[in-house]
Amino acid sequence: MAPTVPTLEETGYPGFEFNVWNGLVAPAGTPKEIIARLQSEIVKALATPQVKGRLAGLGIETVGSTPEQFGELIDSDILKWRKVVKASGMKVD
Repeated sequence: MAPTVPTLEETGYPGFEFNVWNGLVAPAGTPKEIIARLQSEIVKALATPQVKGRLAGLGIETVGSTPEQFGELIDSDILKWRKVVKASGMKVD
């Protein structure tokens, strides 16, 4: 999307990876059949040429994962960024 902008590796940060993601969550205790139906319909919508094309035009790669996979992604990002925040010494005012 931005061929003249150097990558993090090119600027001296090899191995650094930063991804932005979006997803939908539901309140705790939402029945599994409701979650399954929502996930199914969202995956169908993401696969349509209209949605896929619109998002691709914005530089967004569509991924229709399972609720379990999305939960694992959230958990892994929390662990990763917790380490970064702790190492930085940042404090919340």
